Amino acid sequence: MLNQDDIIQLRNKYDSRISLFNQLIETTKFILRQEIQNQQIEIHAFDTRIKPFDSFLEKVRIKGVKEPFQEIMDVVGLRIVCLFQSNVKNIGVIVKKNFDILEEDDKINKVDVNIFGYMSLHYKAKLKDVQPDYKDIKDIPFEIQIRTIAQDAWASISHYLDYKNEIEIPAHLKRDFHALSGLFYVADTHFEILRKEVTISQSTTWVNPAQNEKGG
Repeated sequence: MLNQDDIIQLRNKYDSRISLFNQLIETTKFILRQEIQNQQIEIHAFDTRIKPFDSFLEKVRIKGVKEPFQEIMDVVGLRIVCLFQSNVKNIGVIVKKNFDILEEDDKINKVDVNIFGYMSLHYKAKLKDVQPDYKDIKDIPFEIQIRTIAQDAWASISHYLDYKNEIEIPAHLKRDFHALSGLFYVADTHFEILRKEVTISQSTTWVNPAQNEKGG
């Protein structure tokens, strides 16, 4: 149980790390943007945040951790919102290649299809110790979330409605919730199908038959 002195001390430590948190965000964002551009992956949004102290304190209290700035690994967070499902997987590969992965939580492919909640790919990670400039931030953990526009929309709406799990949903609304969740999933699936069809169409070289006849 944290007393007032513990909270003040924790607040001072948190405040003293703000500049490091911001440096970590900029460094991580730069690495990801460079790799994403190199892979020619289009993204919709790239959001970052530092968890507010009150939220951080609440999590410390709930978890009862001894090393808050190491055990609470989402104080610094980055979220990449993609256009297509395949982008999520490809950016996940980029993340695993460029950072030391501490935890991976696949809420897209490795959860029961009947589980209520948003779909997203989460990584807890640290910078790889390859650059001298990283020495002050390389040991700070951070979280990267990757999801599609549809998954992000469903997460935002369900968060606003404030239903944390299926038990909390009124019985007369459960069918609507599952139907809406399915619609978002179907939308993502068909966006991916359309993307593949467009790619095939653009890569096909159309030859004028008259040219073939002349060449023959």
